[in-house]
Amino acid sequence: MVARLRSSSFGEASPRDARGLRDERGFTMIEMMIAVLVSLTVLGSAISVMSAVQSTYAHQMDDATVQQEARFAMDFIRRTLEQAGSNPYNISLANTSPCAGTGFVGLQTMGTNTIRVQADVNPPDGLLIGPGSGSCSQENEDVTIGFNAYSGTITRQDLATDASPVAWTDGVFTGLQFEYFDDSMAVTTDPNSVRIIRVTITGRSRTARPGMAEGNTIELESDIRLKAQ
Repeated sequence: MVARLRSSSFGEASPRDARGLRDERGFTMIEMMIAVLVSLTVLGSAISVMSAVQSTYAHQMDDATVQQEARFAMDFIRRTLEQAGSNPYNISLANTSPCAGTGFVGLQTMGTNTIRVQADVNPPDGLLIGPGSGSCSQENEDVTIGFNAYSGTITRQDLATDASPVAWTDGVFTGLQFEYFDDSMAVTTDPNSVRIIRVTITGRSRTARPGMAEGNTIELESDIRLKAQ
């Protein structure tokens, strides 16, 4: 009986194993370019979305700034107008106060965007501050509110402290309007008949939104009843 020995070479790979090794290749140049293109597309989309979110947030903050300034302006205008005409000691044009010979006119309408208010309130003593007087220092008794279209600000001039109008807000406004009504809400041009003043403040954001030539316009309106008229 002849025994046959089957020998094999352990250091050589079979043809099947060799084909498997040749198949284990990396990315080709085309595959790499496709992968890079897809990655850049995804990254670009993410950056675009982030940019849009940041832009929207910036515009919202800009709008909020204008709204806040408008509310601040309306608040100090309301406090000034509500006391217009307060005159417990009956100061009159004939019986002028010792301060620069100023007669009492509770409300003076000076156009659609300027108003002057007098009130004997600080303290109520029969004296009213007048322009050009160095001896009177009663603030908030003779105040003019107006609009500076050049600077976009609402101004305030207190004759006790200010030689000229002072900007009272940031330069974000495009308009200020006063409308005058009597008790029946009929429009009146007689200062003595005014009981309600409608104040309209218009502002504009500093930055324009995409597709818009100018910033967003914001309007605040309020009817203010005069307590002393």
